Amino acid sequence: MTQEQGKSQMVHEAANPGEMLQRYKDAVERAILHLPVKNGVVDIDSIWVETSLPLGLLRTLLQRSDLELPENVERVNLKSRAGGGGRRGKSRRR
Repeated sequence: MTQEQGKSQMVHEAANPGEMLQRYKDAVERAILHLPVKNGVVDIDSIWVETSLPLGLLRTLLQRSDLELPENVERVNLKSRAGGGGRRGKSRRR
């Protein structure tokens, strides 16, 4: 197989949405292993910071029935505390 054929095959494989979701799921499972767990709970924000995946995609992945959590993780808190980009604190009128 030539290098060009190999690149073409890699692009074709990456285009499969089911395979991409599986790869993202695997990455999330690996990331959770390294995150702090508080009372058996991991926050989605911690996973988001570690993986940089969009929150919507993370929620989809974390709700999959085939997601394997470590023994010390009972659940994942899906409520994000990340702001929507708005200003924090008192607004100043000029």
